[in-house]
Amino acid sequence: MTRQDIASIDPDPADLRFLPAWRAAELLAGGQVSAEDLVDACEAAYEAWHAGINAIVLTDFPAARAAARASDQRRREGRALGALDGIPFSVKESFDVAGWPTTCGSPAQRGNIATGDAAVVERLRAAGAVLLGKTNVPIGLRDWQSYNAIYGTTRNPHDPARTPGGSSGGSAAAVCAGMSFFDVGSDIGSSLRNPAHYCGVFSHKSSHGLIPLRGHGIGRTYGEQDINVAGPLARSARDLELLLHALAGPDGSEALAYRLSLPPCDKRALADFRVAVLPSHPLCEADAEVSGQIETLGRWLEAQGAHVRWNVRPDFDAAALWHTYVLMLRATTSVHMDDAAFDAALARAAAVTSSAPDNHDYATLQFTGAGIRHRQWLQLQQARAGFAQAWQRFFDDFDVLLCPAAATTAFALDEAGEPWQRTLQVNGRALPLTSQLFWAGHSGLCGLPSTVAPIGPGSSGLPVGVQIVAGRFADLTSLRFARLLEAAGFAFRPPPAHSGTVPRAPARQD
Repeated sequence: MTRQDIASIDPDPADLRFLPAWRAAELLAGGQVSAEDLVDACEAAYEAWHAGINAIVLTDFPAARAAARASDQRRREGRALGALDGIPFSVKESFDVAGWPTTCGSPAQRGNIATGDAAVVERLRAAGAVLLGKTNVPIGLRDWQSYNAIYGTTRNPHDPARTPGGSSGGSAAAVCAGMSFFDVGSDIGSSLRNPAHYCGVFSHKSSHGLIPLRGHGIGRTYGEQDINVAGPLARSARDLELLLHALAGPDGSEALAYRLSLPPCDKRALADFRVAVLPSHPLCEADAEVSGQIETLGRWLEAQGAHVRWNVRPDFDAAALWHTYVLMLRATTSVHMDDAAFDAALARAAAVTSSAPDNHDYATLQFTGAGIRHRQWLQLQQARAGFAQAWQRFFDDFDVLLCPAAATTAFALDEAGEPWQRTLQVNGRALPLTSQLFWAGHSGLCGLPSTVAPIGPGSSGLPVGVQIVAGRFADLTSLRFARLLEAAGFAFRPPPAHSGTVPRAPARQD
């Protein structure tokens, strides 16, 4: 499919459900729609889609409508809180909302009722955004699908037989189906990136530490967790930048000493960018449907005058980075284990280490990583510093790296066994599902920003996204590149079978 074909698949500009947040903000500012109209549109989408895809699993539309009326009153009085005032949003179930349960999909946490809002919810409410509900996750946030025994299975709006991704799968599905204008998720293992890719929306994995994670997870009150980050999902790259500015910045006592000042991006056209294109990798082969779309994009960028180099990689051992990433990833997530699960992980690690000490596959490393000593973690930290330096040298020569967010398009739902026991068909071969973590850790271990933008559909008709990686804290660079792609026609397209009452927006006058 060509860029011109993609550009012709546009949302109905009169359908409020599929407007980008920035356009809804323009309509609010101009008095052409009300915040209550926007809540009505989201509720209509929820009624049309919920039974089929189950994306927003906790809602409070009466409270949302009351917040919308308060926003409309502020606008009438000339006291609007900014562009987000009155824009409805949802948030990943793992973020605290005062008075609501935070379970991370675990039945054992049904009674875990938050006493306060997570930092990201605080900031959005302070900006006047209207909370609609919480979106579904896998149990423990540990799957590239989104299902659990409390809330059930979330499905992809483009094909309900397929996954929307995980662990921010409910987030991407809700935004894709028009149930909310944007969502905030988290990402430690591509949990923002693969859902955006699978559902055909935009997401931004922020540089590590930019957006506080206070109030994320079970019993987490501190604001930073190793590797893990928060970030937005939306229907426009322009929305992502608006939301990053609203969400990012020091939290708590750190705000006494620091102020955020991200490096600006001075690029005004795609031709201004130095682009590295990596459609696949020897350690994680990408399916032709995905790699082919990225190759097509790279050739199109060359035609636009961009400075493109092919199959270039940072000067480190990618296998060593993978090994370090998985160990540090599972060291970080071990904090979510109860004592029994942690003891079981220690026992399994000891058994595997004694029988197969050189086994470095994911199924082994996940247990080894959960129980590493602090000294070992510090050694891994030194290795990570070396990888980070190599990335810095890489981004001295390039502005962005284009690569897959995942090796395939959205795969068929598969809830049998554990994630590491499943396989995925890549170019006709069965590969471990967990091999997909390569594309998460390749940049994620070192805290680099990654924006996912839709560039499909692929040959199957399913969405395909590209992961746009930039240097540490160069978030505005990856976002600018995504905005320019969007302006060129690589944009969100609604799922093919939407129905229900369609609230209408006034026609644009410009």
